[in-house]
Amino acid sequence: MAFLANLVVYGLVYSFSVFLKPLASEFGWSRSVTAGAFGFYGFLHTLLAVLAGRVCDRFGPRWVLSIASFFLGLSMILMAHITTIWDLYLYYGVFFSIGVAAEYTPVMSTVSQCFKAKRGFAIGLTAAGLGAGSIVFSPLSAWLISSFGWRKAYIIVGILSWVVFIPIVKFIKQVPDESRERGEFQGFSFSEAFRTRPFWALGFSWFFICIAMWAILIHIVPFATDRGMSMMTAGILAGIIGAASIIGRISAGFLSDKVGRKRVLITEFYVQLITFIWLLFSTRIWMLFLFVALFGLSSGGWAGVIAAFPADYFGFKATGSIFGFANTLAGVGVAIGPYVGGYIFDSTRSYTYMILMCIMATIAAIISASLLRPPLKLSSSRRGQLI
Repeated sequence: MAFLANLVVYGLVYSFSVFLKPLASEFGWSRSVTAGAFGFYGFLHTLLAVLAGRVCDRFGPRWVLSIASFFLGLSMILMAHITTIWDLYLYYGVFFSIGVAAEYTPVMSTVSQCFKAKRGFAIGLTAAGLGAGSIVFSPLSAWLISSFGWRKAYIIVGILSWVVFIPIVKFIKQVPDESRERGEFQGFSFSEAFRTRPFWALGFSWFFICIAMWAILIHIVPFATDRGMSMMTAGILAGIIGAASIIGRISAGFLSDKVGRKRVLITEFYVQLITFIWLLFSTRIWMLFLFVALFGLSSGGWAGVIAAFPADYFGFKATGSIFGFANTLAGVGVAIGPYVGGYIFDSTRSYTYMILMCIMATIAAIISASLLRPPLKLSSSRRGQLI
């Protein structure tokens, strides 16, 4: 159910790249202003994620996911009726933010708490829903836009999200009672974790890598169509990122249980850095297809691992709150990357400097991740397993 929830929510998130150019063209908006709505969503939804995490810690995931379902469908249907830039920022930046915040943190923290021995693999499987969402919704959105126009496309995906979320809310499981009875909900409180270096190393790693990843994800379709690709082919290009990320998320989660979370995380960061350098010199269509395949593997790989750190390092006492705050820093990166990437394009009519920004942000993420260490409150035996 958590996989399915991620598929729907992040399918809608990734499809913004497909809608970006039609929206900007219809109203004559610049790409920075249009992508700014996504940046606003990225910032706001992660602020709300802290609240969603606290509510989930107290009441469980089902009630929060009901809110997610309502706002996700509503925001998409309202997007079909926008007439001004303020409509875009309200319906996507605010309403959609509420829906995503009420989904991602609750499902990921719940899965972290439900699994122990193979937590990385479980997180990887759940996070694979993000990649699957791109496979489904990016080509689907491109086809719907080409066939019916972007307004009807928004209505269709909005109704689809409501239909799919009905079984998710009904069948999602709470954290097993036996986990609570075994005392596994011990660990750091939010205030205790807040004062540790690993807490901030995790948060800033996520922040910098999200600047790089989301700048590419949101601008890859306009980037490709600017180079002569059709909308449908560019949508498939975006879908390949999702397909490759599924492999990356599952394999990295599995490997992290064997060789350590930190080693896998930093390795994936390095691979993503190499893909950006490759993109900088990509001049042919086949080079773009190779880029999206490798980029999907690496971005999916680190995303399939990083969500396990809060439960690993800080225990279950405040997993939702800690995850939510780290995700807030990531959300600031999500907000910065697409907007600055659009601004750079508007200023230079080229994406070259945006790619350079992605390279620098990834280097900063590698430096931050290298500072990750299990907090001293953990036993030395468990600390050895996590490094």
